[in-house]
Amino acid sequence: MTPECSGGRPGPGRNRRRIWSELLPLEVVRAPRTLELLRRYGLSLAVAVRPDTAAGLPDLAAACADAGVDVAVWPMIEDEAGRWVSAGNAAAFGAFVARLLDALDGRGLAAAEVVFDLEPPIEDVRRALAGGRGALEVLRGGGGGARGRPPWGDAERALSAMAEALHARGVATSAAIVPLVLADGPSQGWERILGTPVSAPPWGRVGAMLYTSLIEGYARGALGRADAIALLAWGCRAAAWRFGPKAGVSLGAVGVGALGDEPVYRSPDELREDVAVAVAAGVDDLALFDLGGVLARPPAEAWLEAFVAPPRAARLPRATPRALGVAAAAALLGRAAGRARRRDYP
Repeated sequence: MTPECSGGRPGPGRNRRRIWSELLPLEVVRAPRTLELLRRYGLSLAVAVRPDTAAGLPDLAAACADAGVDVAVWPMIEDEAGRWVSAGNAAAFGAFVARLLDALDGRGLAAAEVVFDLEPPIEDVRRALAGGRGALEVLRGGGGGARGRPPWGDAERALSAMAEALHARGVATSAAIVPLVLADGPSQGWERILGTPVSAPPWGRVGAMLYTSLIEGYARGALGRADAIALLAWGCRAAAWRFGPKAGVSLGAVGVGALGDEPVYRSPDELREDVAVAVAAGVDDLALFDLGGVLARPPAEAWLEAFVAPPRAARLPRATPRALGVAAAAALLGRAAGRARRRDYP
């Protein structure tokens, strides 16, 4: 597989639509029927690879190359080490990435892109979503928070060095980011709270995870579909303003992911609406979460058609009072907590 883009340009692939695959076994992803479906709809693939599935990556990469499907490697380390990459586990993540690329090199293959899924440790995310004291402790840096992390500048430099090394070997990079980071100002408040260096490393593209089904579902009745759509529009505009042509957005969710209880779309119509909002807000580099949900909720074609078809009406939704309140609160909280975290986490 020959990389088709340099590190500084969005990649991989011939278009700006991709689909995530997190939980599907790699042998299911590389099945001819699955790859033909992706090829037919012109989708590139970002596939999660974990230590217990790493041995299957070269076979998957070879099958994708034969099928004409571009594939990005989406590394995830052990849950005990955080699963996703953050300031506290950058060294372990980098070692795993090197292992994956060496395995591809050994088969004469190459990754077109490596995805850095910048999120707090998975146990912190579970506690935060449970609400109450757990969420407050995570915000204050309890559990996996600031304790045990390297100094902020060291974490930024470590991830920057990883990205630059990948670019030097012709492998593109992208960062998947928590949408709260879009509310950050110069203080990098949410970056520091979450332990996810977004601003400094030279990512080839940056995709905000703006899943309307999760925004609505995890709000437990406090936000409705109209509020989630308004926040999607706000997030897309913020991403486009901050990251320019590198900006992307992940939409969803069609199926559950690592947490196992993620709220999902009611129908392909909601996905179609989200695509229209994102395009109207100025972001056309879109990803869909995820392939496992698409295959588990047939017909798969209905979901993929909703994702790739040109929007019939690309209009921005009206802002809702609750969405405006959420965006304002996120910005204020990020600034306040960020100042405190600068003192404890230089």
